[in-house]
Amino acid sequence: MAGAQLKLVTWNVAGRTRLLTEQAAALSRTEPDLVTLQEIRKGTVERWKAALAEDGLVHTIDSGYRTAERRLFNLTASRWKLSDLGDAPVPQPERVVSAALDTPFGPCEIHNVHVPPAPSQGLAKLETLERLHDWLAVPGSHHRILCGDLNVPRLEYPDGVIETFASNHPPEQFERWDRAEKLLLTGLAEYGLKDVFRSLHGYESPEPSWFPHRRNPAPGLPGHRLDHVLASDSLNAVWAGYQHGWRKAGLSDHSALEVIFEPRAGNLEN
Repeated sequence: MAGAQLKLVTWNVAGRTRLLTEQAAALSRTEPDLVTLQEIRKGTVERWKAALAEDGLVHTIDSGYRTAERRLFNLTASRWKLSDLGDAPVPQPERVVSAALDTPFGPCEIHNVHVPPAPSQGLAKLETLERLHDWLAVPGSHHRILCGDLNVPRLEYPDGVIETFASNHPPEQFERWDRAEKLLLTGLAEYGLKDVFRSLHGYESPEPSWFPHRRNPAPGLPGHRLDHVLASDSLNAVWAGYQHGWRKAGLSDHSALEVIFEPRAGNLEN
């Protein structure tokens, strides 16, 4: 498999229904091997599966069956057979789809995540970040990916300093929120799950993937890089880029993140 590639696209499609055809066409043009979508609706999930199958992504798992109350959930699609790893230990299990797949590059574990926003969800965001970290903070013996809309951080600076949303909460809760919002982005690196975009590009560009309530924000309006891919070194990410044009065109309020891997054989410790 020397020189072979694996392409992943992760995207919060914002529950859009009328633009699904355009969204699917944009994804198709990237020719992905793996797609992880957040904010899928029960009324669109079958349409999404059919559209993805046309591009060879015939294996799918979604978390719609895990919720009767909330109308949005996640969908993972793959060229290779997926096996559901069951519920993640989080307050809202429909926000996580975890699957194992056998790729030509060896076994891989992929976690498609949509962390709840705050403050509208109370402590759900805090508890999701903490529990996901504790669940995934284990040594890996195969390829691993964590991706999706993590709803963190507020800002990143050129020197690598990460600013969280902790100041949005009562002062007595600041330390816990600050720690929790850094857990996935930095706390999992020692277990092999590293921020692919920052590993490849550093911190010089903020690369916001979401802006508050505006498709084309005014200059100076802060945006946030909420959409991420964390992956093991064994997957050997060689390229990562945000599809900001999709957001600017109104296909979603989030930019998709595309990553190309050239996996290494026989080096799966991380």
